[in-house]
Amino acid sequence: MGSLRWGLLLCCLGSGILPGVWAQFPRVCMTLDSLLSKQCCPPLGMEPANICGFQVGRGQCMEVQADTRPWGGPYVLRNQDDRELWPRKFFNRTCKCTGNFAGFNCGDCKFGWTGPNCDQKKPPVVRRNIHFLTPQEREQFLGALDLAKNTTHPDYVITTQHWLSLFGPNGTQPQIANCSIYDFFVWLHYYSVRDTLLGPGRPYKAIDFSHQGPAFVTWHRYHLLWLERDLQRLIGNESFALPFWNFATGRNECDVCTDQLLGAARQDDPTLISQNSRFSSWEIICDSIDDYNRRVTLCNGSYEGFLRRNQVGRNSETLPTQKDIQDCLSLEKFDNPPFFQNSTFSFRNALEGFDKADGTLDSQVMGLHNLVHSFLNGTSALPHSAANDPIFVVLHCFTDAIFDEWMKRFNPSADTWPQELAPIGHNRMYNMVPFFPPVTNEEFFLTADQLGYSYAIDLPVSDEETPSWTTTLSVVVGMLVVLVGLFMLLAFLQYRRLRKGYAPLMETHLSNKKYTEDA
Repeated sequence: MGSLRWGLLLCCLGSGILPGVWAQFPRVCMTLDSLLSKQCCPPLGMEPANICGFQVGRGQCMEVQADTRPWGGPYVLRNQDDRELWPRKFFNRTCKCTGNFAGFNCGDCKFGWTGPNCDQKKPPVVRRNIHFLTPQEREQFLGALDLAKNTTHPDYVITTQHWLSLFGPNGTQPQIANCSIYDFFVWLHYYSVRDTLLGPGRPYKAIDFSHQGPAFVTWHRYHLLWLERDLQRLIGNESFALPFWNFATGRNECDVCTDQLLGAARQDDPTLISQNSRFSSWEIICDSIDDYNRRVTLCNGSYEGFLRRNQVGRNSETLPTQKDIQDCLSLEKFDNPPFFQNSTFSFRNALEGFDKADGTLDSQVMGLHNLVHSFLNGTSALPHSAANDPIFVVLHCFTDAIFDEWMKRFNPSADTWPQELAPIGHNRMYNMVPFFPPVTNEEFFLTADQLGYSYAIDLPVSDEETPSWTTTLSVVVGMLVVLVGLFMLLAFLQYRRLRKGYAPLMETHLSNKKYTEDA
């Protein structure tokens, strides 16, 4: 899973007080003056002086804090990638919001909060199994995805050139383009894993801001929250929740790959989506990473062919099992040095799929999350293009449900997360790339209910935690035997007392000697 160097993912959250989910750069900050001054502190509302909502106590324009602690991992370059010290390559002053206010101009509330002053707990939305949705709920979800795929994002744009060419041929025109709501979601994932560009055909691939390290869980959690909020606003339903796909079936078939859900295989070409599915017309972006590397450029949102799932080429793989999840959840350590894909006895690495719960590293990258991407094959098998497939959404919701279950079981402190020497982007206080305004990994190392959502699922626990029925029966029988024995002993003692003629306490004669006197 790779990454890239001077990419600039400029996308924008719109202006005014329209609440925006944060990712990339607001359109109001994509002017030549803002980019040259490296300041993104838009006013809240129509009053130009109300910078960051300062006049109403929501926030103020402040210096960006970027993590400077040393990182580990295979990325050994320095000052070669614009994602280092994110986002200071682009902006070093942004809005810092107070309390539960949030957003690029502090016009929004943090996830899980609502109200004019963002001081009311929002009723959590409940993410449910996609197979358990009502027909109306299913249609709402699938329709929202398709609408997002075909609706230009009202607030965001993407950059079409890397940093050195950002201002265009004449140096005065930022190179940006529109993209759809769903394609922007795809583009964010691509940008987090792209390679560092060192020149034409000279990519540095040993870099990834959303995989192969602790940030795997928090990055994808934030990514999903961003999409969920965007879809809520698109369809006008604040209680809308993304569903999950419980992929732990152990089967060799994809039970969400049906025309009623996320698309069956096409009869005449099984690598394409059935024409009976709305997803058969979906085209993908950000797939030609070798071409971008050769031309030293970024994915510009152009369509590059249809969505594919190469089910024929799966080599008889089977999906993970409930036992795999049970074993993963038995790991008490969140992560272990070197906090990379070769970490052992690491919950994060086992969930991501590089490690097994018994400490066996999987060189074929075939555990849990990774196994499912490999199983789906086609577009889903490559990290830079995987988010194009709508299955990505329900797959990662279930991965997040496992993460949330682990958080609830072990209640880890923030100190559980390494402060330094994780791969670049994965230290606890690193600002997650490419989200904007800056948000750290630590801020999302929480249980889901603190972020305004929950999961309707009971995940398996370990054998030690859940005794089998035979063990339970033996325990109950043992307790009954002990009680019967105790009852018989008490009856025997009472019988002996009666035979010896014990006198009642009120008839006994007590001594008047003091405790300290000789007997």
